[in-house]
Amino acid sequence: MSKTVNKKPKIVVIGGGATGCGVARDLVLRGYETILVEKGNLGSGTSSRSHGMLQSGARYAVTETSFAAECYRERIIISKIFPKAVNLIGGIFVRLSSDSLDYIDKFISCCDIAKIPTKEIKISELLKKEKELNKNILNAFHVPDAIIYPPKLFNLLAKEIKGYGGKILTNHKVISIKQVNSIAKSIVISHNDNKINIECDGIINAAGPWSSKVAKLINQNVELQLTRGSGIFFEGQLVSQAINRCRIPNNNDIMCPSGEETLWGTTSEIVNNPDTPKTRPDEIHDLLLGAEELFPRIKKYKYVRTWSGVRPLVKPKKFNKNLPLPRSHLVIDHEETGLKNFLTICGGALTTHRLMAEDVVNKLGKKFDINIDCSSHSTPLLN
Repeated sequence: MSKTVNKKPKIVVIGGGATGCGVARDLVLRGYETILVEKGNLGSGTSSRSHGMLQSGARYAVTETSFAAECYRERIIISKIFPKAVNLIGGIFVRLSSDSLDYIDKFISCCDIAKIPTKEIKISELLKKEKELNKNILNAFHVPDAIIYPPKLFNLLAKEIKGYGGKILTNHKVISIKQVNSIAKSIVISHNDNKINIECDGIINAAGPWSSKVAKLINQNVELQLTRGSGIFFEGQLVSQAINRCRIPNNNDIMCPSGEETLWGTTSEIVNNPDTPKTRPDEIHDLLLGAEELFPRIKKYKYVRTWSGVRPLVKPKKFNKNLPLPRSHLVIDHEETGLKNFLTICGGALTTHRLMAEDVVNKLGKKFDINIDCSSHSTPLLN
């Protein structure tokens, strides 16, 4: 049952990436007074520095089946509530001779467990459509992957947040967080050398790779595993759908169309610095070599630009170098370490940003004895 809020708690969301914007949207839909603070422009960090995949979850089916299932459910929801930002291009997982045959059975079985539709397709038919693909493909499976356009997504999210009464402060950096009687009560932000104090009833830290730095402003600890990912853009559309290597997620295994260009990537390298790096020459060299394995004639195409971003993954208790780092999300309630009404949301993926927001806002509501049903999965966009 929903409960009417007489006095709306005032919540500050720190971070204007997909997660932070998703949190702000969820809050305003539930009636909270909401202020989103972002040190740059919306989506200028990790969210805009990725392959833009709206994952079916198939990529993670074998290594994280529950997360894969979340991805597919969210892919369906996001496609319905943000249709203008989504292109349902579909995806293909292909196996080369260097990829394990044993993985195929695991892939099909785990996709079935996660309820992700898969269908083996004829290689001859695939090659008619994707002419640049390696002709020595041994297996091919269709999955319902899609792509999402970050600029459109952020325009729509900003319109929603403001349309329901929320405020967005871009190019405002949080420089301090204050508490009263062990309750997070205000932030100080800086803009054009001016300092502004904002009082609030609660704070959600959704600062992505910078979440640890934000938490330290109020003497809290957030342990992240930061990983750097890089990719390259080729001129023109080399493929019509997302092409994935059918293997444990690794470097150099996704190519997908991106507007009038084609993106190839990505990489994964553990780093310590959350600030966005430049793509190194050795990364570009390795990316081009990897692309050539799946697309032998790739050298005849010109790459026009590169990108690099930092992923804020949840730090695992035990690290297995043979498996990719987990992509599931985590909500940290800092009341466990003595600070009330301050929560951090981290991990996850662009595909699951709405679900992450729902989770953290549900937990926030309990602190105010508010049980308002989440409607972010069904509320249509404002016209």
